[in-house]
Amino acid sequence: MRADTSDVAFRLLLALGDLWEGLHRATINPTTRGLHLTNEYLGGYTRICAGPAAHPRLVVEWNESTRHLRVIRCEDWPGFESILSATVAHVRAEARIRGIQDVVDASLMRACQEPSSPIRRTVAQRPMPALAARRA
Repeated sequence: MRADTSDVAFRLLLALGDLWEGLHRATINPTTRGLHLTNEYLGGYTRICAGPAAHPRLVVEWNESTRHLRVIRCEDWPGFESILSATVAHVRAEARIRGIQDVVDASLMRACQEPSSPIRRTVAQRPMPALAARRA
């Protein structure tokens, strides 16, 4: 998995993050297919934590207005694409039943299109283990 907006799967994950709270309000449970996601709003940035269970494999902060992506954590996630695909299919099917398919599909279609504006991507650096041990 690549935490980069040039990757369609990652853009779909961001779109699901935008829709997540609304899906819950519409009584659609997107976690039934194995994708667990949380959103936290941090003064202009949205922190998205995602993973196959309670332990997030991906933690990013995204600012739509400045097009800045901070990658906090990006661990290996085998099966990410299949979990994401199953979640998107489930969300679309449930949205169709509840009559909100137009809103969901519009968001997912925008995510599939190549971004028109460039982004600035920052990867958070972790301290070296030896340095962290010396500081403790």
